[in-house]
Amino acid sequence: MKTRQALLGWLACASVAFSGGIAVASTVPGEVVTGTVTAINGNMVTIQGKTYAIATDSAAYAVVANFKPGQLVDVQLNGPAKSSTSQAINIVLHQGD
Repeated sequence: MKTRQALLGWLACASVAFSGGIAVASTVPGEVVTGTVTAINGNMVTIQGKTYAIATDSAAYAVVANFKPGQLVDVQLNGPAKSSTSQAINIVLHQGD
């Protein structure tokens, strides 16, 4: 009987651990900033006067050359928009209103 209880306890712990990993994996890493591109310079993008570094191993790094000043975009950051260490990890054209 103790073996069965131990096994059930282990399974319960494992299910909690795995479900927690799934929840963490589906969370958004940082804020999304919407604005007009005012400049692109190498691995930096400026959105309405605020410059963000672009993470080199990100989707943003792969597509930044496709954008030009004047376009309205959504930029996903890996942290808070007010933090000087936050980097752009994704850039897409803004859809909607």
